[in-house]
Amino acid sequence: MKNMTRKIMGLLSIGMLSLAGCSTHNNTIIKAPRMNVDNQLAPGEWGLRKVPEGQYPNMQSAFMDKTGLVKAINRSIKFMQSPSSQKFFPDGPITHSQELASLFDFKYMLRHVSSPQTFQQLIDSRYDVYIAKGYDNRGSVWFTGYYTPILYGSLTQTSQYRYPVYKRPQNLVSNPITGQILGQRMAGGSYQPYPTREQILQQHLLSGDELVWFANPLDAYVAEIQGSAKVILTSGQTITIGYAGDNGRTYTGLGELLVKQGKISARRLSLPAIQSYFQMHPHQVESDIMQNHFMAFLKLYNPAHWPLGSLGVKVTAHRSLATDKTINAPPYQSIFPRAAMTFVETNAPNTAGVVSPYTGFMLDQDTGGAIRAAGRADMYMGIGPVAQTQAGYELSKGKLYYLFLKPGMTPMGGTPLENQTPSGNANTAPSAPANQPTTTGPVVQPTNPGYFNEMFPGAK
Repeated sequence: MKNMTRKIMGLLSIGMLSLAGCSTHNNTIIKAPRMNVDNQLAPGEWGLRKVPEGQYPNMQSAFMDKTGLVKAINRSIKFMQSPSSQKFFPDGPITHSQELASLFDFKYMLRHVSSPQTFQQLIDSRYDVYIAKGYDNRGSVWFTGYYTPILYGSLTQTSQYRYPVYKRPQNLVSNPITGQILGQRMAGGSYQPYPTREQILQQHLLSGDELVWFANPLDAYVAEIQGSAKVILTSGQTITIGYAGDNGRTYTGLGELLVKQGKISARRLSLPAIQSYFQMHPHQVESDIMQNHFMAFLKLYNPAHWPLGSLGVKVTAHRSLATDKTINAPPYQSIFPRAAMTFVETNAPNTAGVVSPYTGFMLDQDTGGAIRAAGRADMYMGIGPVAQTQAGYELSKGKLYYLFLKPGMTPMGGTPLENQTPSGNANTAPSAPANQPTTTGPVVQPTNPGYFNEMFPGAK
């Protein structure tokens, strides 16, 4: 949501910490070694490595779970059919037409192949499988979870609702293609870094640009960092808000901060642990949040196009994945290819927060401010308290695979044309960029898919 469909890791932020992934409600712990999950790739290095034939993972059990998968595939197809998607597939390992054909072919198999054994045989014979190099160059990826909270707020400041999230400042400039934050435009056309969170709040730099007010600072922070929220107003009306940009500063997670301060054990780190700590120490929330120099800005979204991922299409619960989309260096594509079909092997929590082994297919449809390099991925869990529980307890090591039809392979069901319309509702963003809304004006449509950085409801 950019993809700030941002993120629990925005709250946790593992960095160099030794973490558990994570404690369950019965206090079972999955321990993790010390590592730097944000290890950067060398200039020009792609984030994937081809898996030799005969060594593909077993995907049969994942094939049996198709809930929401065709819907998510249609959304990736819709992105791939937008002209703006072409720019993200320069001459590189995977072509634009190859990925689009792969999505159509995979959807055909879901609808027409009944046997998981036959499905696996088709993957083995017709697909190239790639594995994310991971933080250790051996395929180890840390998976976290993000979600869309349901919160209570007010469009005006009151004695109860005193903590705002802010609209995108008019003087904030970013590259419309790459999404890179350029900062504030200065005289002569140069840029200077945008102020930090502390500077913005202490100097009241955005006074008058408040979007929604919340009753406590942690609610405002969660809405901002997750990159999207459904807000129930004092009038009873419900609005949907999402990512509109950020100040481009380095992100520091609350979890990382609390662990360094010795306030939470790294072995017990989770979103529920962070929330519990601040419930017991409410007077520390504002000062601790202030230490995160990063700040996201939000705007109103049309509910029909929300929550939106960084591709400009809606994210799907348990089917959308956020990864690093940085353009490393030509002639390569971004570190991870946008909209692609992935296969995930990791541990994941059930609705009660109990962690167990998990395999499943997901679409790479989002980006995250704290999701960097080849060793991180963020799983979208959905909207509301159950999704919050699952996102809050998702912190596990695993492997991430990408699936592409072999070059020249014709998709089953026919060759997809660039303008072929997928069946079903893809819930995509409209073609025209939207202006920054005000709280009193109409709800506007989300940003053009060509301006991917402008919607970061996703992975922080």
